[in-house]
Amino acid sequence: MKRFRSLPGSRPSVSVVDEPKAASRKKNSHSVLIQRAVLFTALEFLVAVLVGSPIFHLADRLGAGRFASLIGLLTGFIAACAAAWPLSKVLLMKSVQQISSLRDVAVKVSGGDFDAHADEDMPGEMGELAEALNNLSYQLSRNMYMLIVERNRLKHMLNGLSEGIIAIDAQGQITHINPAIEGMFEQKKVSVGLPDARMKYVPDKSVWEDFDAVIKSGEAVTRTFNHREMTLRMTITPIVDEIGATAGAVGLFSDVTQMERLERTRREYVSNVSHELRTPLTAVRALVEPLKEGMVTKEEDRMRYYDIILREVMRLSRLINDQLELSRLQSGGVAIEKRRMQLDDLIYDVCDRYNSIAEEHGLQLNIESDLSNCPSVWANADRVEQMFIILLDNAIKYTEAGSVNVHVGWDEEKVTITVRDTGIGISEEDLPYVFDRFYKVDKAHSGKGSGLGLSIAKELLNRMDEQIWVESEKGVGSAFSFTVHRNPPASEEQAS
Repeated sequence: MKRFRSLPGSRPSVSVVDEPKAASRKKNSHSVLIQRAVLFTALEFLVAVLVGSPIFHLADRLGAGRFASLIGLLTGFIAACAAAWPLSKVLLMKSVQQISSLRDVAVKVSGGDFDAHADEDMPGEMGELAEALNNLSYQLSRNMYMLIVERNRLKHMLNGLSEGIIAIDAQGQITHINPAIEGMFEQKKVSVGLPDARMKYVPDKSVWEDFDAVIKSGEAVTRTFNHREMTLRMTITPIVDEIGATAGAVGLFSDVTQMERLERTRREYVSNVSHELRTPLTAVRALVEPLKEGMVTKEEDRMRYYDIILREVMRLSRLINDQLELSRLQSGGVAIEKRRMQLDDLIYDVCDRYNSIAEEHGLQLNIESDLSNCPSVWANADRVEQMFIILLDNAIKYTEAGSVNVHVGWDEEKVTITVRDTGIGISEEDLPYVFDRFYKVDKAHSGKGSGLGLSIAKELLNRMDEQIWVESEKGVGSAFSFTVHRNPPASEEQAS
């Protein structure tokens, strides 16, 4: 019978017996071992009779009695055994050799050598035992193959997870660590000198204390902790065997830094929106109630109240419009069409409009650059004007004395527009957040503006593939700069 051990799935799980062998074994209804034992017993009996009978008859003629007869029979039996020993070796040695061969195959199979093969051509029970042993070897080989396949599949799945996985046994020894753990924790090169050798992989003693606690109690543990600049959520679950005992534990480590940051941003956004909406509504309510009750009798006071109400309503309207504008930009719902444009006329026009506003605040608005040779750019004129106005407006609002200066520089690739002021400046710890929604240096949000202008400018520039940045020093002033490319990308140029 041919076996395909290299392909375990190709052999059926049931025992397959060659039909000629099966037919011959059905005809031999008696065991070969029994036949040999019967033959050996018959031979011994025959030799005993042949040797013991003359002694028995001789003792009977001499009148030696019953005891002498028994001695004769015993002598005959011993002689029969001595005479039958060579014959027994011939009859039984072959069976001993066959059993030894089957034993050797069984030892090899138990040692993991599933290619060991017993001779199924042996007659009788020996052949059947050999066939059963071969089938057992095949089934073990097939099951081992399937276990290895499942183990490798599980290993690849665990190694492909972005979450970190650590598995330990009942003694607390590590059995598996996936590569994601290496990205979360700095791996120690040696474990010598560490209070726990496992800290070579996760250098946090409290984590391994939680693992040991799960092994002892059999209850899962979930908690969030900080490591380096990350926020990690750890869930350790016990592994229970078939009798209900804790056989180990598995820990799942998830990096929730971004999730925590988004949640914090969401809470801050809701808080900021509520604050920004409540401020003008509170002012309007405080002014409308006296008017409704008739408490304001003078016409000039009523007109002053009306002016304040109108200003707060316009502030509320701008806030809502800014939020809608920012949401449309971030969702990609605003189409920005670019074309060739000149910057000099745009900058002169905006600065001319804001010059009077700067004078009202006691400031000087200066253009430091000669724009006569300013090259044309590839951009959307309305959006560039909107960003320039946002920067000018912020510079005037947050500058109490001094000047606001506009500088324009260019190279072969782009034009850079900078708005520099001598205002209150921005501290170093606040600089990374100035372009966030509703972010204000004034934590009480009592200052001017809604905190959305710079966010809108950044989103607009991102949509236009441009850049914006800030340089500032607390108490000295700030300089906001953004770029506008001179030429379109190759894809846009071909499309146009």
